[in-house]
Amino acid sequence: MMVEYYFKSQDKKFTLIKENVFDALPKFEFEFDMIFADPPYFLSNNGLSIQNGKVVSVNKGKWDKSLGFDYINLFNRKWLKQVRELMKEDATIWI
Repeated sequence: MMVEYYFKSQDKKFTLIKENVFDALPKFEFEFDMIFADPPYFLSNNGLSIQNGKVVSVNKGKWDKSLGFDYINLFNRKWLKQVRELMKEDATIWI
């Protein structure tokens, strides 16, 4: 399997991918120096907020709806375990 890159720097020292973590991670056969992740916050709850002076929905999409604490905990433990297995011992992670 091959990873499709969203962005790759010209010096090839930085690569950004945009893919489901559970699909992407098994494709890598090396360890990372740094991981930057933006996981779902599960905040879509049909609520409202104010943005630029206007009332807006907080719903981001189906992917951001909470299925309860146990689901969120399992989801985070699962992706973090997969990520940790691919990190170098002295790697950093930004979430």
